[in-house]
Amino acid sequence: MATKKELATAFVRANACVAVTLALAGFLAAGQANRPRTAPKSNPALMVARKRVLGARPLAMYYYSADPRGIESLKARAAEMSVLGPQSFKVESDGVVRGEVPAEVLEIARAANLPVMPLVVNPGFDRPTASAMLRNPKSQERAAAFLAYLAKRDNFVGWQLDLEYIDPADKALYTRFVRRVAAKLHADGRLLSIAIVPRFSDRYPDTRAAEFRTGEWGAPFDFRAIGQIVDFMVLMTYDHHGNATRPGPVAGHAWIKQALDYGVRRAPRSKLVMGIPFYGREWVETASGTLSRPLAFSDLRPLLARPGVEVQWDVRWRAPWFQYRDGPELHTVWFDDRRSFREKLDLVRQYRLRGFAAWRLGSEDPEFWSLAAEMSRKPAVAAGRKPAQTPRRRTAAGASSRSR
Repeated sequence: MATKKELATAFVRANACVAVTLALAGFLAAGQANRPRTAPKSNPALMVARKRVLGARPLAMYYYSADPRGIESLKARAAEMSVLGPQSFKVESDGVVRGEVPAEVLEIARAANLPVMPLVVNPGFDRPTASAMLRNPKSQERAAAFLAYLAKRDNFVGWQLDLEYIDPADKALYTRFVRRVAAKLHADGRLLSIAIVPRFSDRYPDTRAAEFRTGEWGAPFDFRAIGQIVDFMVLMTYDHHGNATRPGPVAGHAWIKQALDYGVRRAPRSKLVMGIPFYGREWVETASGTLSRPLAFSDLRPLLARPGVEVQWDVRWRAPWFQYRDGPELHTVWFDDRRSFREKLDLVRQYRLRGFAAWRLGSEDPEFWSLAAEMSRKPAVAAGRKPAQTPRRRTAAGASSRSR
């Protein structure tokens, strides 16, 4: 089980080179600009896929990355999804797009009439690769042409751009690239979404922030401009705590709320999708330092069964956690359960967002599916109603009461 960032480095081997040459990409780039707009009604399958995505309230997007458990989850739950996002393509520095959606994944999705919207990343979230592509107009155009061609060839409903760790200096260039790709896809009746890292202010560096700051990962995203271009945007509200931090929730409630507060003031609520992590994280403190690893629910079960483990509930972050000792090592585990998942899904309703996007299939607690089904049956929060405010008193992570 791995997080999105850790998987990006592993998955981006060249599964299968796309059977399109650079010359063809250039041809497509040149020809697409003069191509008449294609109405989606000319493609019945695309019309059905668009309707399933655009008509979903809430939108329920689920991510897939190579994992036998993910395949089983997809087989069992495809009918409950609005759109599937396989993380299986990469864009190189010259704009060439490589990758493929596994045949088994496509077969399952198509049997369920489930729209497929693959992710395209810069390999390993490598900054120089992204910069080289973004700073060269021909590479940008080549990448946009590849994406338009592949979407039509493989009948994807569209794409999700997931370029990360972009140089903050490339902010305007990335917005320009998003606009270029959107024009190509929309001309063919297809959709574009984008994965965006949370911001907490318009400033970067964000030196005046009291607690949560806009960092390097969030700085390149222009929420206002992107929100006017794409069909929806996934706010990746996870990795609040991770490899390089002290123990804490992967997605603490107060942190999510501040990210949403920033987002809804700058982008249409009807386009904002809240990211939900299916994974937890374990930190191991030893005499030589602290290590950390992500945990799927199946990894978590034996830890919860250890003698003496008592799950705590953090009142500010609204998430469960526990500790245990293994010899000289102190283990601290933060995760999500039915109670904390309900809190997160309630935020989607309270903020009147488009929906949620869950990373990733195969790592989830089975309890989540009944909560998602329950949410889809609830009426939306009234348009004039404001979400409940979280008290601003500061409570240290770890201040807790027993939950079980």
